[in-house]
Amino acid sequence: MNDLQIDYFLAAARNLSFSKAAQELYVSQPAVSRQIQTLEEELACPLFVRQNKGIELTSNGEMFYQFFDEYRAQLNDLKLRARLSLEQKSRVVHFGILTNSNISHIINPVLEEFNKKYKDVKVEINSYEPRKAVEAVQSGKEDVVLTIMPKVMGVEGLASEVIHNIPRVLIFNKKKHAEKTTASPAAFKDEDFLTVSDEEFDFVTDLIRSFCKPYGFVPKVQLVRSTDSMILGVQCGLGVAISDIWCRALDNPDFGYVPLGSSHPVTIVYKQQADEVVKEFIRILKKNIEN
Repeated sequence: MNDLQIDYFLAAARNLSFSKAAQELYVSQPAVSRQIQTLEEELACPLFVRQNKGIELTSNGEMFYQFFDEYRAQLNDLKLRARLSLEQKSRVVHFGILTNSNISHIINPVLEEFNKKYKDVKVEINSYEPRKAVEAVQSGKEDVVLTIMPKVMGVEGLASEVIHNIPRVLIFNKKKHAEKTTASPAAFKDEDFLTVSDEEFDFVTDLIRSFCKPYGFVPKVQLVRSTDSMILGVQCGLGVAISDIWCRALDNPDFGYVPLGSSHPVTIVYKQQADEVVKEFIRILKKNIEN
């Protein structure tokens, strides 16, 4: 067996779906199925019960899931401690931001101020789709995340605060829509509105429609697999998208945008039992964003 097979198995077990595991790992579903089948052959037992409506872990699958999950966590912890010893650091603060966000002008002053106080603490930054950010805090992958529209109601052990509002914009391919640079959003009513797929498709569709309602039209919503796919689709002229002024694409001359007259609330999410180091990082982060 190899690490790839273990990663595919863990992803399938978390999602109870080969297709969702493939989306999480950015690979094809047949690739996930093949690797898991090979792992089952090597372990000489089925790990999943395959049904028309999805998959379920077998009793052996649950046993191996617990083992491989603990193995992964212990291995990652060991790698981290080895790296920290080489860098003469005592610990890491894990910080998650939204995929495709251009907020270095905010983060750099945060890191500078934080590092002056905690010279022996390393800060690592990862990016997430909005729907995955809260899961990253729940699972312990991140200590704190910045996200939009987090699903934290009723999630035990998590705290959240809305700390900023960023204006929404409609982004488009500037070459394809050169004449619409200063137009109203209604000028794009015949375009496909690309948005990241979500299990709650009706919710996402209704949300996009609510953004366009003040401009008197109902958008045609087209699902894509990730924020990167959405941005690439806009860049290739396959549609337009609703984002915000933190979107990294706005630094690219291929993109134009028009304001939407509304904003995204930016929420900070963290564990309620965060220690003093993480709380200080949060304090500095909030101060810089609010300013």
